[in-house]
Amino acid sequence: MNLIDLYVYEVTRLLPLKIRDDIALELHSSIQDMLSEDSTEEEIKKQLSKLGDPAKLAHNYTGRPKFLIGPAYYGHYLSILKLSLMMTLTVVLVTQIIFSLTSFSGGINPVSLLLQTSFNVVGQSFVVGAQLFFWVTIVFAFIEKSAGIRDHSSQPGSGSRWSPDDLKDVYSLPNKKRITKSKIIGKLIWTAVLAGLYFNASHLIAVFERNGAGGFESTIPIFNEDVLLSFWPLIILLIATEVALAIYKWVIGHWTRHLASINLIRNGMFIASFGVIVSRPALFNPAFISYMQDQLGQSSIELLNVLHWLVLSSILTAILYGMIDSYAGIKKAQLNVIRLFTA
Repeated sequence: MNLIDLYVYEVTRLLPLKIRDDIALELHSSIQDMLSEDSTEEEIKKQLSKLGDPAKLAHNYTGRPKFLIGPAYYGHYLSILKLSLMMTLTVVLVTQIIFSLTSFSGGINPVSLLLQTSFNVVGQSFVVGAQLFFWVTIVFAFIEKSAGIRDHSSQPGSGSRWSPDDLKDVYSLPNKKRITKSKIIGKLIWTAVLAGLYFNASHLIAVFERNGAGGFESTIPIFNEDVLLSFWPLIILLIATEVALAIYKWVIGHWTRHLASINLIRNGMFIASFGVIVSRPALFNPAFISYMQDQLGQSSIELLNVLHWLVLSSILTAILYGMIDSYAGIKKAQLNVIRLFTA
């Protein structure tokens, strides 16, 4: 690509898909009108400098408000915020429905249960949604002010003065080096589901038995709720780390050595935290252990040995997953990029 093509590319990649082609034709025509038939590279740079930062020009086309988040990141900010809020509502809704179904009995008025569930969904969605809005905004405001996230193409609007020479650093990425939005969304959904299960483990991870109304209800939680909730600050930290990493991946869109290092640290945090939690002696509910003894006809020592083996296996699985994920990130970060500029 020449400088004009690269400039048009840098502007249109920040625009909604439905208007990219029209704006590309319009902008390309406008630039050609500004130049003579035999323009030199210096003349092209001069005219492109007059047009200015591609991100700011894209902002003018879309008319998006700036607020704390500049034009280079505002689109990413809106996408992450909408996605996070939709996932929050989904997880809260599913969790409350499961909880209502498992706690339903013939003595409860279905209308009252529906109203109670609706109020719980609205209340929890508002509280969690407000937290998400606050923290996602803080993360993006920090990125904008510190220019902490910049891709190799000198992302316009990220804090340094733009120059046409920056276009020479625009590159194409190998597919394996790219981070697709679908993978990030899948990771966030999985994180939200696990968080919902963790904080509602006493209702959702339990022994279910039939009630008098012909349905099911949770009677014996598998895990000790007091032990799980005692680690809530650590779990919140892990969730915040996962969301921040997802935002980072969403913005830069590809693997870098810096990202691979952060991913390695994240995996180390997860493995250490998982090991500390599951190795707690009182992790399993004593009532669940007694129930399983009666069902399996085993002694408490035999059953505890089985649970210890399950805990050890889960820790080894977490370590193996963390090593594989970290290695994959490092390998992808080492892939070379392809420069798009051609003289």
